[in-house]
Amino acid sequence: MLMCMCMLNRRVHTLFDKDLWNRLTKMAKSQNISFGELIRRAVGEYLDKQGELQSKERPAPFNRFFKPASR
Repeated sequence: MLMCMCMLNRRVHTLFDKDLWNRLTKMAKSQNISFGELIRRAVGEYLDKQGELQSKERPAPFNRFFKPASR
């Protein structure tokens, strides 16, 4: 098993309604991962999907986060 030794250094405070909280908690437990890991994976998948849908054209609010790689 490959383990990632990346350092998590940003914190986010997010509020969920009771139903969504319960669904997320149940899913995290069923996958035997932490709640935070579930959220990180979900956000990563969402961003990957957005990148596929909008590979060249991104909404203006996100342009500063996606700069072309320097060669």
